[in-house]
Amino acid sequence: MSLAIGAYFFLIAFILAHLEIQIEGPHGWAEKLPTWRWDSRGVRRWFGKPVTGYHLCLVTLILLFVHVPQLYTPSWEREADLLAMFFLLTVTWDFLWFACNRHFGVGRFRKGQIWWFRAWTLGVPRPYLLVIALSLCAGLAPALWTGGWVDRAQHWSMVFCELLALTVIVTAFTLRPRRREPAAARGTASPATTGGASAGACGRVPRGRGSPTRPCR
Repeated sequence: MSLAIGAYFFLIAFILAHLEIQIEGPHGWAEKLPTWRWDSRGVRRWFGKPVTGYHLCLVTLILLFVHVPQLYTPSWEREADLLAMFFLLTVTWDFLWFACNRHFGVGRFRKGQIWWFRAWTLGVPRPYLLVIALSLCAGLAPALWTGGWVDRAQHWSMVFCELLALTVIVTAFTLRPRRREPAAARGTASPATTGGASAGACGRVPRGRGSPTRPCR
């Protein structure tokens, strides 16, 4: 793992977040998408939300693409690094969906506002902490047979801090006040050009004529 790989995975997370925003809009967790859902009391107890075909196919596709390097020079150490990065990717991608989604934003990223995240710890959904822990375990796993615990921990921490810093920067940009669209761009006219003009025309008697007052509609 390196800073270049971390930046590359952040770019993937950023694009995936915006892709899902275009697909789902304000309805998170594929709530309005025509996909199958596996939902039951047991599923809710273990996963906290329904399992959807949309998410299963999307995550599987990304996992397969991430493993393309293993087709050329496979190794257990690379497998551990890829899994560690994949777990960090999913957390970053998921949070950016909220931060960049104009229907949500970080203002609504809290307990009680997101129905598919019911358990929260330290101000974030509990699955985030679980996935980060899985990433750390995967990143340190090769040290079990190669040693180098400190070196692998440093590399993982470096990439984690890089992703966190980039996420904070993007989130800061989303917090900037949005410019309001002009009235003409929204397809509405100002009162001065609609109601004001019509009100001024109502009841006006042309000069030099004795015509009755024109009624207002």
